[in-house]
Order: sequence, then structure tokens, then C-alpha cells
Amino acid sequence: MSRIPVYPTKALILCLGLVVCAAANPAQAGAQGSLPAQITITTEYAWLRRAPSLTAGNTLPVFKGQFYALIARTADNAWWQLAVPGAEKSTGTWLLADLGVLYSGDLNAVPTISPTLRTGQSAAPNRRTSAAAPFPAWIPRITPKQRAFWLASTQHGKILNMFTVAGDCNSEPWAYLRRLAIGEFDASKLEPRLQAIVQRFAPSFGRVSLAARGGFGSGAMMDPTWADGALCGISMGPFPCELWVSRASIVFIGFGTQEQYSWQSFEQNYRALIEHALSKGVLPVLVTKADDIETAAGAPSGYINDVIRKLAKAYDVPLLDFWAATRELPNNGLVDEGNADFHLSAAGMDRRMLATLQTLAAIVGE
Repeated sequence: MSRIPVYPTKALILCLGLVVCAAANPAQAGAQGSLPAQITITTEYAWLRRAPSLTAGNTLPVFKGQFYALIARTADNAWWQLAVPGAEKSTGTWLLADLGVLYSGDLNAVPTISPTLRTGQSAAPNRRTSAAAPFPAWIPRITPKQRAFWLASTQHGKILNMFTVAGDCNSEPWAYLRRLAIGEFDASKLEPRLQAIVQRFAPSFGRVSLAARGGFGSGAMMDPTWADGALCGISMGPFPCELWVSRASIVFIGFGTQEQYSWQSFEQNYRALIEHALSKGVLPVLVTKADDIETAAGAPSGYINDVIRKLAKAYDVPLLDFWAATRELPNNGLVDEGNADFHLSAAGMDRRMLATLQTLAAIVGE
């Protein structure tokens, strides 16, 4: 068996893969200056942008585990400009910082730029133009009372440009908000008023909700067993934990798909979520689902969606009728899985993202 020789006067440095190696002698490292800032991609894949904005348009793809040096950043560290080998100088190489992590070096040493509009990024006016078409019938018509409630959320410590989601597998990041963050849902092609909404609520799209996970149902939302105890202790369930941590002023609640066998208790569990959100100054948006899977377990057709519609009216909160939004899509926006279709297809996910932005615009008054 061979042995690695030991050098008494020099440290042995092993360089593996793309790991950046530094001199072992601290004095020598100081003489060379600090290591350049380098990040690694943590999402499966993402598109780089022409400018530091979710509406700037896609340029080049990057993939999980790749390493890149940083050449610029925004002052709030929300966006990083990457040094991509072979990329033209005119090519935008901006990455949403939520999609990577600092691997080495000092982020503070990276030059900052102001995130102003650049070539390829359309200006999105923060107002509705006279030519803007009305939203589809499934988008809620926001009442003055509902909008006033949202605006008053700041009195509860909430952030007006932050929304969050609570739901099952169809609400997980890969199927919902992160699709816009990574560029799979291309926000640069949206109409101006929706681009303005993306920019306004930009901090929300890269965030991972603590209340959205495959297998989650409304019954688990107030149960501390299913929460992140490291963040919220042992007294909060996933739903109150997420509202507290995110400080969101709006929450989209999308449950029911995972409750085909517990549909009898759905209304009671769902009421608790609405009442908790309202008590914390958070505007709940109730979202119907594209499937009717509970009928296989003896529920009347449309039972869960009818409960959601009834509760939206009873509590006077916005209803996003996603069931209605998917009727014109192939297989109603669902993946063909035989007799139990419930995962959203690509078309279904796109429709949900678009409907979410339209609902946010309606709340804001765009």
C-alpha cells in the first residue's frame, strides 16, 4: 500500500474537481490578496438573465453543482453577475442569488451595480394602461374592503411586496413559484402590468415556503409535528410558521388534492387556515384545484372545490377559481396518470402561474 509523503516544511494541498485551492501559509495568502468570490448553483437548473431582473429575459442555462466566479452584484445581494467562460460581453449573465450559494471568497469585495433597466429588459409601468384587457372570469374581483385589509397588513408587521403559498405537491417550488425564478416560466413575455407585478413581488419567487410540500393537506397545517421546529419551535404548525417567517401580506392557499380520503374533515381544517391568516393580518386567497380526485373515495363530484367557493364567500376573501381556469386546457391541465390524474401538466403549471400574477395585479389594483 503506497503512502502519501509528508513534507515537513510545506503543507500538502489537494485540489479536487473545481475546488479553489489556497496557499497553506496565511502570510502568503494575505500577500496574494483574498480569494475571488465564487458561487455554486444549488437549483437543478436555471436561466441566466440579461439584467438583474426576473423580467429581463433568458440568456444561458446553468446547472446544479457548477461553479462560477462573481464579477458584480446588486447592492442588496439579490442578484449576482457570473463570469461564464465563452460568453460574449454583451450576453447577460445575471443569476438570482436564491438559486446559488457563496462557495469561497468575500462577497463584500465584489463590485456593486444599480439594478437599472438595460437593453433587453422591457420597462414595466407600475400602472394599468387603458389598453389592458380585463382579466378572465376566474380571477377574483377584489373589493375595496379586501384591498384595505391587505394594505393594513403592515400594521401587523407584514411586507406588502411579499406573498407566499401553502399547499401540496402542486404548490412545491419546482411546480409553482420557482418556475418563474429559474426562467422556465419566461416573465419577459408577459404584458407590462404583469411584469410590474413580478418586479413588485420579486422577493417571493425564489423563496421556499415552509407550508408547501408533497403530501401536505389542510389537516397538517396547524400541527407542529409537520413544522420546521428549528425555525418555529414546537408550538407552531407549518402554516402559522410560514406566515410568521415570511412576513407575507398575502397567502395563496391551495389544498384538497391530497385529501381524497379525508374529504369529510376538509372544511373544518380549511376554516382554521382562513381564520388564522385573517387574525394575523394576512389576506388569504383561496384556490380551487384542477382535479376531482375525492370522488374516487365517495365524495360528491366537486365537493372540495364547492367547499372552497363557499368559504371564500362566507369569509369575504378572494377566490381564484383554478378549476374554471383549467377547463380549456388539454386533460384539464393535468398529467394523464390513468384513473387518478392530479399532478399539474406544464400547461397547468403555466396557467396557475399566470393566474397568480393576475390575482396579485387585481389585489394591487393594476
